[in-house]
Amino acid sequence: MSPDIPGDAPRSMPLSGFRVLDLSRIWAGPYCTKLLGDMGAQVIKMESTRVYDNHRGPINPARGIAAYPDSEPGERPWNRNGWFNCLHMGQYGITLDLTAESGREVFDSLVAISDVVIENFRYGSLARLGYSYEEMRKLRPDLVYVSMPAFGNTGPWKRYLAYGIGQEQLSGMAHITGYRGQGPMKSGINHGDPITGSHAAGAILVALRYRRKTGKGMFIDVSQQESAVALIGPQLLGYQMTGVEPERRGNRSELYAPHNTYRCLGEDRWVAIAATSDGEWQRLCRAMGRDDLARDAGLATAVGRRAREDEIDGAVSAWTRERDPYQVSHLLQGAGVPAAPVLDAPGLLADPHYRDRGTFVEMDHPWAGRHHYPGLAWKMSRTPGDMGSPAPGLGEHNRPVFRDMVGLTDAQVDRLEGDGVIGAVPTGSRVI
Repeated sequence: MSPDIPGDAPRSMPLSGFRVLDLSRIWAGPYCTKLLGDMGAQVIKMESTRVYDNHRGPINPARGIAAYPDSEPGERPWNRNGWFNCLHMGQYGITLDLTAESGREVFDSLVAISDVVIENFRYGSLARLGYSYEEMRKLRPDLVYVSMPAFGNTGPWKRYLAYGIGQEQLSGMAHITGYRGQGPMKSGINHGDPITGSHAAGAILVALRYRRKTGKGMFIDVSQQESAVALIGPQLLGYQMTGVEPERRGNRSELYAPHNTYRCLGEDRWVAIAATSDGEWQRLCRAMGRDDLARDAGLATAVGRRAREDEIDGAVSAWTRERDPYQVSHLLQGAGVPAAPVLDAPGLLADPHYRDRGTFVEMDHPWAGRHHYPGLAWKMSRTPGDMGSPAPGLGEHNRPVFRDMVGLTDAQVDRLEGDGVIGAVPTGSRVI
């Protein structure tokens, strides 16, 4: 384990004492280190003033972009972007230029005091700078090194660059997402990113456990593409067993009917309803006051209902359109029928259940102001996590990290800053 340092996580947290040097960008890698940081790992987010994390946004963004508070980029917009600030709470933020010899010397020292190094660059990017796993092992023999290129570090696609927006298509996910009779549809978010981050976090925990038992580090090759493929395992197995490709069916189910979302009273308000048994179908009919449907012998079984789903969905929609989604949900839940409102962002923040569990936390950010952020997704009685501090500004912790952790003097830090090797203001015109 790395030694304790000022500001280290409380010792009661599961990963207290572990240090992660995070070179990753955008979502997949940062989501991994967010999970580790939530469990107490000390995460050092490393960027450079020339090339920094895309999620900070451009240097001079236009007004009206929702990622910024009140859609205003404001001063230092690279420190105000909600995408970045949501994923990097509780982390140290530093900048370091690895194309400068003095920057490489400092990086060597950072690797030597880190338990984990993680990056999601294009294949071979760090190795071309002289930092392959074998070279970094010379600096820290028991290092756990995680590489997360889009297509992994082997295979004919390994040199290709890709982002989450294209992974759903190549993974086969988009082929099963959409509505009957229509073409493939991308999901609302890039699912490959967060699932890859979750996979990487789990692999790191296993590697650290292995290191504790053997004293040996590990190279972890995580393909973002293969993580996306893992999400459609049941569909792949189904095709192998039956030879039939999965059908796009929107919100409908291959087992239950009705099974859909239905428009409610108000603008863009919806409720999800599922009748998972014949008894639930009967109770749904009674709740809607549709005894005629309950008596219809052709609808008495799921097979019969699936054959007439358009008719059923029309009847249910006619009923829900005149009612509030919470009213529908409470009525049907009371009758023993699965139902829930489809919550939008304001609904999530206002929901009493989420409020009671502390699902969202409020945090003051020095550049972005006070806002709600997603909190910890789990509750551990003996080792509770902690969101810690707000996300770091670009290069905010250069001095404490390089001085207190690496051991540089103030004069050496000043020299790095004067030479442009570190800094807190972008010097480039783009991000990658």
